[in-house]
Amino acid sequence: MDIDPHTLQRILDRIEKQMRCPQCGRQVPVDFSSVRLMAENAMLLQVKCDDCNAYIVLQASLQGMEHVDSKPFDIDETANVSTTLKLGKNEMDALKDSIQESGGSFTKLFKEVKIEQEDLPLED
Repeated sequence: MDIDPHTLQRILDRIEKQMRCPQCGRQVPVDFSSVRLMAENAMLLQVKCDDCNAYIVLQASLQGMEHVDSKPFDIDETANVSTTLKLGKNEMDALKDSIQESGGSFTKLFKEVKIEQEDLPLED
């Protein structure tokens, strides 16, 4: 089963609401780093209680989760620009070329261009 990140976060939130430490009874934090293994209809998580330092291994069944997928939205005023990135073909090609030239390096992709003082236009 393919699970998108939003659906996985909803599953982890649901598990976190119900998860209590078997030793001290306090709520245990569950996040993406807790997931150790994903199978077709189950996942294996390892969580740690912050209060008593107990490690807990949890197997969660994903039966019925195919109906929980996050639905795409038509219009959402709270969505940011990265949620609905729209580029033309030329812009997309330029972006792909830039990523290839930088070799995947964030620093190289967004390097600062130094402009020499003599290259600047004169102001009156």
